[in-house]
Amino acid sequence: MDIRPKNGLGAQLRQHVGAIGAGGLVAAALIGVAVAYAGCANHHTPAGHVGYIKSRPFLGAGEFVGTQTGPTSTGFRWRLEVVNIDIRPRTFSEEMKIPTRNRLEVQLRAHARIRLDADKVRDIVETYGGEQWYANNVRDQYRSAVRDKVQQLDVFDVKNQMRNIGDEVLADMQARYADTGIEFLSVDVGDIVYPQGVVDSVIAKFVTNEENERKDVELQIAQRQIEIGIAEAKGIADSQRIIRTTLDPMFLQFEALRAIEELANTPNTTFVIMPMGKNGNNAPIIMQLPEGK
Repeated sequence: MDIRPKNGLGAQLRQHVGAIGAGGLVAAALIGVAVAYAGCANHHTPAGHVGYIKSRPFLGAGEFVGTQTGPTSTGFRWRLEVVNIDIRPRTFSEEMKIPTRNRLEVQLRAHARIRLDADKVRDIVETYGGEQWYANNVRDQYRSAVRDKVQQLDVFDVKNQMRNIGDEVLADMQARYADTGIEFLSVDVGDIVYPQGVVDSVIAKFVTNEENERKDVELQIAQRQIEIGIAEAKGIADSQRIIRTTLDPMFLQFEALRAIEELANTPNTTFVIMPMGKNGNNAPIIMQLPEGK
């Protein structure tokens, strides 16, 4: 019996094996494309930002590739990563409670306007923490500078020195972050709130000053009245002194006679007048008699 396979059957087997091989190649190619596509991404950087681009290998650390200024994107690139850094001027506000030189606490808000240099985004990412550059490397230094300036002042001088505090902190921060890509544009201090104990102290002091001023006015009035009384008493004393030292006794006797003459002209009245003393030293005694006597 002839057991060799027939030519038709062998051809079919070879075609089947060939078809399997071709399908495997297609499947492998599709898998490769899918993996490659999964490893690619189109990273976008919005306007007002600069993107820091680095590689993202399967193993090991990524390396710096370059930067891109938004709005733009990398296009589909193999295993890249982009960190977008906002370079627009922004205001960072800090609310603080600071003890002053006389150990009274004051609450305030310090506002810093900061801009990042687009040409130094790589340093900002690699040295200062990337998107967290302010929280990681600037915030504490900024708050410390404000605190140092306020602690040198008395609590009631802080409000009057707000502009000076801002200018001094700005100069310190500009010197500290020179050539780093972190640019301080302005610093303003405001929204000052004093603790209730300080407010009560100010009110009490104001009331005390008002009371003292009122008492000062009353004292001035009293002193003026005393001065007037002294002047009046002095005037009376001077008048009496003048009368005692200048009036002649004969003149006084003459005045007494004139008074007697006027009494004599009074109708229906009888007076008894006793003589004057010698040289007119004593005043005459005048007695009025009852009617009918």
